[in-house]
Amino acid sequence: MKNIAKALLNLTRSQKLFIVIFSDFFCMILVWAIFGPPLSTLMTQGFGNKVLDIIFDEVYQVIIPAIISLLFLFLAGFYKTMIRFYDTLDTIFIALTGSFIYGFSWLITYLLSLPVFLHEYFFVFLLQAFMLSIVLYSFLSSIRIFAKYILFTLKASDINAEPIIIYGAGSAGKELYEALQFDKSKKIIGFFDDSDELSNRIINNIPIYTKFSKLKSLRSSYANLSVLLAIPSLNLHKRRELITKLEKLRIAVRTVPAFHELVFDSKKMSDIQNLSINDILPNRIIDRLVIKNFAQREILVSGGGGSIGSEIVRQLIASSVGKIYVIDNFEFNLFKIYEETKAILKNTNAQIEIIPILGDIKDRKFLKRIFKKHSIDTIFHAAAYKHVPLIEIEENISSALENNFLGTFTFAEEAAQAGINSFVLVSTDKAVRPTNVMGASKRLAELSIQALNGKYQQSRLSMVRFGNVINSSGSVIPTFLEQIAAGGPLTITHKEVERYFMTIPEASNLVIQAGELSNGGEVFILDMGEQMKVIDIAKRLIHLSGRSIAEGDDENGIKIIEIGLRQGEKMYEELLISGNEKETVNKKIFKSNESHISYEELLELKYEMSNNVEKNNITEIKKLLRKYVDGYPDED
Repeated sequence: MKNIAKALLNLTRSQKLFIVIFSDFFCMILVWAIFGPPLSTLMTQGFGNKVLDIIFDEVYQVIIPAIISLLFLFLAGFYKTMIRFYDTLDTIFIALTGSFIYGFSWLITYLLSLPVFLHEYFFVFLLQAFMLSIVLYSFLSSIRIFAKYILFTLKASDINAEPIIIYGAGSAGKELYEALQFDKSKKIIGFFDDSDELSNRIINNIPIYTKFSKLKSLRSSYANLSVLLAIPSLNLHKRRELITKLEKLRIAVRTVPAFHELVFDSKKMSDIQNLSINDILPNRIIDRLVIKNFAQREILVSGGGGSIGSEIVRQLIASSVGKIYVIDNFEFNLFKIYEETKAILKNTNAQIEIIPILGDIKDRKFLKRIFKKHSIDTIFHAAAYKHVPLIEIEENISSALENNFLGTFTFAEEAAQAGINSFVLVSTDKAVRPTNVMGASKRLAELSIQALNGKYQQSRLSMVRFGNVINSSGSVIPTFLEQIAAGGPLTITHKEVERYFMTIPEASNLVIQAGELSNGGEVFILDMGEQMKVIDIAKRLIHLSGRSIAEGDDENGIKIIEIGLRQGEKMYEELLISGNEKETVNKKIFKSNESHISYEELLELKYEMSNNVEKNNITEIKKLLRKYVDGYPDED
């Protein structure tokens, strides 16, 4: 059966069309022979020469109606859809109309062939024409439904062609359809759009569905059905509503690359990606008007090749700043964001200069050279080591303190001495009463900013603190997606672990706005709503991949297993130390002035930490962390 399906599907469209039309013609002859006048003769006289005479001598009576009916079906576009999309209302209506044209064309042809018009039998002839129409329609429908199952249901399940519904029947959806025509591993079985005006319409012989009930029906026919989002105009709120509905249907939801991926990574519109967890988070709308105040300024972004830093650069480009200096010590990341920004500027015709700079923010000589040469107004400091388990390894503790704390101190001090207007540190919720070295190193960085702000009052130094940033480097989400792709299991540390989650654009926008809202010394936080359980995130990702969660001995679903809390990991996170947050002009952004150390205490801490980092004296480093960082745990 599979081989037959393959052979038929490999035929040219002309060959397929010929087979379908010939089959319909044969079907019309067969229906007439079985249910037409020959049947009447058979019922009254029995099978004999009289029946055969009618079949051979009077077959013209059905050939003419058959030709008329086929001509109508062809002109009405019935054969444009072939077999695959027979179940659309338009196609069914055409098939039914064509069947009745056949039946009543036969009636007219038959009556004209009679030497005498038999009035007493007219009702019988009329009933016979109606029966021929209904029987023919039933035949046409049954054949197509059966052929559709053989050719396409088997093809999707046994020939490994992935069935796809494109959500969005606009220009993006059409472009995606054209791109996927060259991908033999995927088969477009329909479009989906929420516009009722598009109901029962067709694009390139592909039906447009507008009801979720149809998606549910298709999901039962195609076990590996995916919905591919091609709706750039759909706002985030509606997008998330849609995704929630699809999640309930256990349909895999996927998307196409973003613009910046298309222009740099040489990706194509046909490159299908897993849906981002961004789409299932609560929608936090941040007023972006403040960003306009950065117009024509010269801004430096450290760690500009990273997930947060690169997004800050993208948003600054949209704000029409004057120059953007992008610093990173990782050559590939710097090259990547530089190439991407060049493509964006070319596409938008924005008059912004991007200056990529290879360098290390721990290098004081390098920093002095940069500040002397360029008139930098604002700095966003996103360069940091942030992988908690990695930094907990003893061999990496000194490097983390050297980069996150000492590097931030050096960078911020040189910036303040150069007369920088605003300096914003990108911090983390793990800096609040930290239980790990990474969080403690970031808390020391915060203390540096607060102390330096008191020393250099001509500059405004502040920090931004937020929770887990989805899809950033070190985020748990990419790990979950990899585990789902491998068939599971998904590993969580504890089923009760809760975290704040936000998107990269949300985090980056918060950082940018803090540079304008700051008076100096504050910590800014975003209203992130309630914390979410990590296990709930894992479950939603499984559902959005079109898979089920394994329960008990179920081997078909994906299992979720607990592996235990990692060293330094909390059950939940906090955003504030003192809890005295105040509102800003942006209702979604709050600020707090937390307790801090003096500049003199900072110098003492810096001196002691530098000596111990240089000697890699982990014992003394941890003593300093316990002394200066509230909440850092004592030795076991």
